Amino acid sequence: MTWLLGPYFAAHAIVFAVLNRNPGFDAHAYWLAGQGDLVYSRAAGQTDAFLYSPAFAFVIRPLTVLDWPFFLATWVIIEAVLLVWLLKPLQLRWSIPLFLLCVPELVNANIFILLAACAVMGIGRPGYWAFPLLTKITSGVGLVWFAVRGEWRRVLQALGFTITVVAVSYILTPTEWHSWINFLATQSGGTQDGLFSFVLRCMLAACVVAWGAKKNWPWLIAPAMVIASPVFALPTLTLLVAIPRLSTAGSGGAK
Repeated sequence: MTWLLGPYFAAHAIVFAVLNRNPGFDAHAYWLAGQGDLVYSRAAGQTDAFLYSPAFAFVIRPLTVLDWPFFLATWVIIEAVLLVWLLKPLQLRWSIPLFLLCVPELVNANIFILLAACAVMGIGRPGYWAFPLLTKITSGVGLVWFAVRGEWRRVLQALGFTITVVAVSYILTPTEWHSWINFLATQSGGTQDGLFSFVLRCMLAACVVAWGAKKNWPWLIAPAMVIASPVFALPTLTLLVAIPRLSTAGSGGAK
């Protein structure tokens, strides 16, 4: 089945992007934000809507000096390399069709593959959880793993690194941080399923991670991140590519 669906989804995503002339639909917003066009007036799903913290725009700013086509190519290459790494534990008969299933994410050039990689690396190096917390905030639900296991030092490491990044970024761009916080406050009910359902989803995601921590099943972090995603679309399922490496990860980190 994956060999049928993989090529279909890959071809459909590429043809759709070409016909609509919008490859890198999501990454274009990142490129504009990194260049200083950081506007929080567009809701999720709108063209060039930037939803993440100013820290994200600041970190990728060196990359945005590239012209748009080169920025997009670089972004896709980074995600493709990470995707190959995430799927490496699988046999080729599984990894190839799964890679093709993730082509819609590569075409849109969102950050789901980056989030999946952070989930894997964050098992051993909690600082990586700063990335989910400063982008798709509720995707940081993986921190529940450490809390349930009583690994409070790792929780503090993750939060400490995140706070440090926020502090440095705030000192440099305080106005942008005020705009983002106001955006989050005004868009709190802007999820597809409404605020109440979104809160329930986040609670369910936390329970899934907690169950995984009790059973020593780190792979459950990936579906929990899908459940807690603020906006759900087909590319959101790309987060599940973290499962192969999380399945072989212990409390000491990814293997």
